[in-house]
Amino acid sequence: MLFETNISAAVKCTECGKLGIVDISLFDLSKKDSHHCTCECGKVLLKIKSSGCKNFRVYIPCVGCDKEHLYVFNSRQVLSEKVKILSCPVSRMDIAFIGNRSLVREVAAKQERDLQELINVLGI
Repeated sequence: MLFETNISAAVKCTECGKLGIVDISLFDLSKKDSHHCTCECGKVLLKIKSSGCKNFRVYIPCVGCDKEHLYVFNSRQVLSEKVKILSCPVSRMDIAFIGNRSLVREVAAKQERDLQELINVLGI
């Protein structure tokens, strides 16, 4: 049986507002203590710290409240759940999606479409 060891994360950049989608190899994470992913504009989208690929601490700058939030997962949670939706504890806004590559992209695209539809309805 083969196990997927790559995940993706979709995070809205706090600097330019673009949705950044990054691919993360759990094998690469096991080789170093921390890993960070950046937006095309150079701003850090998220930082991940791992301890032996068993536990993951994900730090995400929040587009909703301008603070950095910490989310903690074990490897089972990251690999077994299809898509984890990470929300700001202050604004309750969904700020990131993490998990299966194709599903993260689907959820992120749907959120972008919904946001664009809302903007159109409001005439912004």
